[in-house]
Amino acid sequence: MDVNIRRQLEKEGFVKINKPNLRDDELIHISNMIGLPVDSRIGGYIIDRLSPKKKEAAHKNSLSNIHELNSFPLHSDTAYYKIPVKYIMLYCKNPGAGDRPTYLYDTYQLINIDEEFRFKLANTIYKVINGRNSFLTTLHNPNMSFFRLDRDCMRSITDEGEELLKEIDTLIQKDDIQEIKWSLGDLLIIDNWRFLHGRGSSKSEDLDRLLYRISIRER
Repeated sequence: MDVNIRRQLEKEGFVKINKPNLRDDELIHISNMIGLPVDSRIGGYIIDRLSPKKKEAAHKNSLSNIHELNSFPLHSDTAYYKIPVKYIMLYCKNPGAGDRPTYLYDTYQLINIDEEFRFKLANTIYKVINGRNSFLTTLHNPNMSFFRLDRDCMRSITDEGEELLKEIDTLIQKDDIQEIKWSLGDLLIIDNWRFLHGRGSSKSEDLDRLLYRISIRER
């Protein structure tokens, strides 16, 4: 990987470039230069193929199963892992008929509000629902410097937890969210420990939209 791209990823938390016609093996090679690519599901392929899906066509408990063809809320990928993957790589094979964007939000804006708020992020307890592998966690892990949020698999277990989520909703302003427009061959790498991402709305049904995703751990 180009050293300038790596520096931008480390500094800005994401990088977007256009590299048309990349093959699967080339994408996996790039992901290996960033870290260690992993299956996002047991028995799955390294590359996930993401398209808008109706409920009956989606994996059980997936965002597509929950939200169908609608937008996805801002979230961390693999929040159901005890340690979420460090990076997410997305590659546009088809931007789709609906011109649907991806949204990014830098959680440093929350973490750096003040010491009191940082304390709440690091000490308010939530439960991650993952069958027999469910566990308790916080939104921010200051020791490993990662932020975790996925309201579809995380549950508040205290009134303080609910209040904190409501406070976060008021703090995340529209102007703080970066919109990513997709073109064929766009490659987006996101620091999943720092940035939340979400899927925007579509102007029309866009079952043709296709993004490839690779989940990447730190080595």
